[in-house]
Amino acid sequence: MRRRPPFVLLTLGLAVLSAVNLAAAGEATDQLRANIDELYRTVNTDAGGDAKAAARPLVDRMFDWTAMAETTLRTHWQTRTPAERGDFTRLFSDLFARAYLSRINLVDASTFQYLGDTTAGEQGTVKTKIFTKRGSALDVEYAVHTSPAQRWLVRDVRVEGISLIDNYRAQFDSIIAKGSFEELVSRLKAAGK
Repeated sequence: MRRRPPFVLLTLGLAVLSAVNLAAAGEATDQLRANIDELYRTVNTDAGGDAKAAARPLVDRMFDWTAMAETTLRTHWQTRTPAERGDFTRLFSDLFARAYLSRINLVDASTFQYLGDTTAGEQGTVKTKIFTKRGSALDVEYAVHTSPAQRWLVRDVRVEGISLIDNYRAQFDSIIAKGSFEELVSRLKAAGK
């Protein structure tokens, strides 16, 4: 099966994070919904300023960047120094957040649906259905876990069953295999300029 590029899947996944209709919601769904509602209010009311800059702290509050970065690098994470891990996490979060915030308006927020969540201890899944402004429906699941502060944080987004983290991992593994970890970091830095 051909993998879709992460930016395509992220576009679809980003559409998921919009205002919602609640169905069979639990604590994880309620928290994600509150974050998303605040994010959309911020993006849609900051007409005079930089909406993406104003929204970034809200995105940071929703996602567990360290867990996502570690999962994306998988075995490469273990061989990195704490400084390299921190640098990579920052670069990865910048990449993901930029992509997310640049595509947030592709979703018809009025038709967004929560289909419920399942949790087992500190892990959970929030199931949603989103509709793009062009009318396409997409099933999107958010893999969440609780933080030490007892907040539910997103650690992966699966669009139509395809993990964004797995797609990033495949691309990053390829770059590292053909070059080096340093080359991956260099590319991420260049993408942020």
